[in-house]
Amino acid sequence: MVLAGLILFLRRPDALFNPQFFAEDGPIFFIGAYIFGLKAVLMPYGGYLHVVPRLVAWMALGPDPRWAPAIYNFSAFALQLTVVAMLLSPRLRLPAKPILALAFVLVPHTGEVFVNLANVQWSLALVLILLLIAEDAVTWAQRIFDFFALALCGLTGPFLCFLSPLFILRLLSRRTPESARFVCWASLLAGMQAFYLYRERAIFVRKSLADPVLLASVMSGRLYGTFFGGYGLADFSVSAAWILFGAVLTVLLISLARRPGAWSFPRQVLVGAWLCLVVAVGSKFLREAFALSGPRNGDRYFFLPHVLLAWLLVVEGARQSGWKRLIPSILLAVALAANLKFYRMEPLRDYAWAQRIQPIREGKAFSIPINPEGWAVNALEKNDSTRPSGPE
Repeated sequence: MVLAGLILFLRRPDALFNPQFFAEDGPIFFIGAYIFGLKAVLMPYGGYLHVVPRLVAWMALGPDPRWAPAIYNFSAFALQLTVVAMLLSPRLRLPAKPILALAFVLVPHTGEVFVNLANVQWSLALVLILLLIAEDAVTWAQRIFDFFALALCGLTGPFLCFLSPLFILRLLSRRTPESARFVCWASLLAGMQAFYLYRERAIFVRKSLADPVLLASVMSGRLYGTFFGGYGLADFSVSAAWILFGAVLTVLLISLARRPGAWSFPRQVLVGAWLCLVVAVGSKFLREAFALSGPRNGDRYFFLPHVLLAWLLVVEGARQSGWKRLIPSILLAVALAANLKFYRMEPLRDYAWAQRIQPIREGKAFSIPINPEGWAVNALEKNDSTRPSGPE
């Protein structure tokens, strides 16, 4: 836990030394809590609920507003260490769990999802996957934990909708009353998020033409190229080589779920989750694959597939013996080495939040710039009725 926390800190030191709002932290979560209070928890954004960030934003209203960015970032830091704690739980029958925990914080990634509340949903999605693998609860304390963990993480981000088939797989694999109760609760929560996704479906409509060939090239490069080759690769375009490379590796990946032997069910869950999430990302960008052509663009969408790929390599390495164990170990070493110079995210621009918040204290209108450039936290007089504003 300490080592994982240290690695997280080293990847984003400025997030803890000089906390600042990032993206939705300000105009969505802070302003939502500032204007609507606890009611904002059940307000969708982007087509789905964000219960955990909304709750943190509401609780951060109590102290002076100068502390809000710090509360947001330290909460995100603690929540990401919660993923590490779950990995180390005795209810998860997994091999090499310390290495799995380190793979989570060392995963090839630009760092945009680490230690900020706006992107904490991507880490909390891993809790859903770990709950799928965990043994059934046998005590009331475990049942209560599972109930609230599934509720909080399932209602933070749309991921439970995508992962729903795996909860059915879990039920069919175990056929226990506890797994039946679990799948019913998961289905109810997924239905809530699906309702909002359907109601807000207009925001997902794109007018550009679908380009499956470009999408296949880009997805291959983003799923495997940046993982094994680092983020210094050139922009991805239509390439038969990338498509073939991605197809071969995907077939090999799927084969890991079909092989008998140790840790069969966890492998099925990890591969199944990888497929569900990749299909979701591909569906979202089918008509705008060009938006992902840059190796760093929208890297949050590939954070989960990269973590799951790293975990699969760790499990496969533990499952093999002799020289075969070297193959996944070498692949992980290559990924680590290729991304060493990309592990620390550049410090965010300092907009001097603490020096601009006096209007917030006085309930007056304010407009405070935040990261990334072009975003701001805006509100009218406290007594005025207004809705949260987005980026300028």
